[in-house]
Amino acid sequence: MDRLSDLEKLRFYRDEVKHEFNLLAMRSTILVTCQSFLVVPFAILQTVAGFRAVLVIVFLIAILGVFVALVLREPINAAHRTINKWLIKQRGLMQVSEELADLAIDRDMIPGADAEIDKDKDHIRSLAFSRLSPWAFCIFWIAAVVWSVIRAYVLN
Repeated sequence: MDRLSDLEKLRFYRDEVKHEFNLLAMRSTILVTCQSFLVVPFAILQTVAGFRAVLVIVFLIAILGVFVALVLREPINAAHRTINKWLIKQRGLMQVSEELADLAIDRDMIPGADAEIDKDKDHIRSLAFSRLSPWAFCIFWIAAVVWSVIRAYVLN
């Protein structure tokens, strides 16, 4: 069995990173799409004249919104972990391979960069939306429930 060349390994690692980023993008899209389908009926119910009559439905929509955000949080985090794993392997390969020296970017060549992927500010910023969006939606739904209770019982 032939061993893979460093260039073939690099291609494999980059393909895996690309695949995981595609999965991450799909999961983030699913999260935003599901949330948008929940925000629309929530907003429509806010316009109902007898708001207290539909308050239970408003709560159910908010609970579903939090549930969807929390359920999708784990697959999103799994993609982050897998991306980090492949980037660590890629950076480790870039540091030891003379064949790949021309292909490396500066941050791939920093000593210890392969082990400290969580300190790469560019990488962290690139994943910020997908990492924080489930929490942002949870906060939104909690605030929406608080607003609904205030509207139903304090402002009326």
